[in-house]
Amino acid sequence: MKNLIKRSVFAWLFGAAFAFSAFTALPVSKPVHRASYREFQAYHLDSPEDIAYADQPMRRFHTTLDLLRNGRRQRVNIVHIGDSHVQADYFSGHLREILQADSLFGNAGRGLVFPYTAVRTNAPDNLKVTYTGTWEGCRNVARDKACDWGLAGITATTRSPEATLTLDPNNQTVLPYGFTKVTVFCDTRDATNFQLEIRNPEGVKSTSVGEGFVVFELQQPAASLNLGFRKTDDRQNHFTLQGVVLDNGQRGIQYHAAGVNGAEVTSVLRMPFLERDLGVLKPDLVIVSLGTNDAFKGFDAKAFKRNYGELIQRIRRVCPDASVLLTTPGDNLRGRRHPNPDNARAAKTIAELAEETGSALWDFYEVMGGLGSVRRWHAHRLASPDHVHLNQHGYMLQAELLHDALMADYEANSEFGMRSAESRRP
Repeated sequence: MKNLIKRSVFAWLFGAAFAFSAFTALPVSKPVHRASYREFQAYHLDSPEDIAYADQPMRRFHTTLDLLRNGRRQRVNIVHIGDSHVQADYFSGHLREILQADSLFGNAGRGLVFPYTAVRTNAPDNLKVTYTGTWEGCRNVARDKACDWGLAGITATTRSPEATLTLDPNNQTVLPYGFTKVTVFCDTRDATNFQLEIRNPEGVKSTSVGEGFVVFELQQPAASLNLGFRKTDDRQNHFTLQGVVLDNGQRGIQYHAAGVNGAEVTSVLRMPFLERDLGVLKPDLVIVSLGTNDAFKGFDAKAFKRNYGELIQRIRRVCPDASVLLTTPGDNLRGRRHPNPDNARAAKTIAELAEETGSALWDFYEVMGGLGSVRRWHAHRLASPDHVHLNQHGYMLQAELLHDALMADYEANSEFGMRSAESRRP
């Protein structure tokens, strides 16, 4: 879907400074946007400079997009790791829809999902969860616990025989997210786990078991997933779910979002099965959006940089061919009143780390407007009253800015991208 974005803000990702101006809507067909651009037309940002590390960090990702477009590759995988800004999936979910709605790339499925509401935490609006039985959650931010966290950063455990979970990834979505393949992350070596079953009327064509995951191939495409957890042995007393991946088998982009409320960099480092899940998903691009919680109640730049560097190393050990993109945390207030200068320090530290590790950088702190800018975002109904989180429209705007930056970089530095840019010129 060409000309998908109503561009009014031009954001350079790597190597360019752009002026930000008021919104001017371009004609689109079947836009995926749910945001009201009338609210944004009066919005203006001062002309911040994005910190940019040119095409080299993203070259591998550009290559995979080119291969996808010319039919030499079936799938491009993106993994987005973050905190509450990602768990809600307004930011990552809107970016997912924009990328997948583009006919140049295509929609390869919903990707990683988790039954957040079953463990009493907020779920994305685009995922409806129903369940039976009692479920207990364990998040990677719980310093007094050590659980079997995978990429999702949260587990759901039931001790209820005959428990069930239903996951509907088509709730309030623009694109269809049917699937024919289901991957369930769990401990496949644990004999005390209840028996895992898929109870979809579409039926299961085949089942295979890997180290830490079970793969089900369905006989027909399904729109929702019905999981059952049945006790079939006296030894069985629980089941711990670590995440579910929904795959439609089609050509295109698959975008996996993994965010946990309150997560810091050290929270992600605590996840013992991070590498396992990344190895299964085989991302071509890993986006890391952390730092808000690290810089909210005091900030140790040296420790933060050391821990973040370790995380990048862990990602690259298991995904040596993936591009890594770091985003900086947006501006926020402490106690809804006081500016937070530590966010600027965190953003500066992330920028240094990006350059030192050969990672790409999107400096959202500067794009947002720097210190105090969250007040302007809130005044324009783009930020939540807590002045830490954006609201739905704000996150969707953030997604569109990042999308424009990604595509600007792609069009400037890839063979097919440059051709596309040339073809769109009047």
